[in-house]
Amino acid sequence: MDHGANCGIYQGGLILTDKDVFVRHIRQYERIMYALAFSIVRNTADAAEVISESIYRAYKNLDALKKDASFKPWILRIVHNTAVEMIRKNEKITSVEAFTETGDDESENEIITKLALRAAVGQLPTPYRTVVVLFYFEDFSISEIAQITGVNGIAVRKQLSRARKMLREILQEDFTNA
Repeated sequence: MDHGANCGIYQGGLILTDKDVFVRHIRQYERIMYALAFSIVRNTADAAEVISESIYRAYKNLDALKKDASFKPWILRIVHNTAVEMIRKNEKITSVEAFTETGDDESENEIITKLALRAAVGQLPTPYRTVVVLFYFEDFSISEIAQITGVNGIAVRKQLSRARKMLREILQEDFTNA
């Protein structure tokens, strides 16, 4: 289906009349989309490829979106599925860098703590790393994470609980060996 400049698609109170509206929605969530993709594929180039493919898929299937208010979970679900699909296709995914920046006014201890936490989160297996990033770094609720990842809320709670336990063990090991 062509969604060109003269096309009008009704999206629950919003009519997407041209690609600029779609682009505004994408730009609004681009940081979260990247953080989610990177948390899964753990590689900047692959995360960029996931984002590109996700945007293409979303634009191509824009008519599947029922209402504008659900754009954020809808696009994040596409990003999640695209990233998982990439991992399945490419069994070798390597981590190359952290996904958040530190502020200039932070003390050395705060920076060391944040780096240790990011490294620990990076060691978590994919489903646990994904829920931790979405819950703690992106402030999503359990129900939103369930919608994005396609698992139920109980499973998300269990994954978060297990991830916390794993992080405690990793961090305890790191700080007792330091």
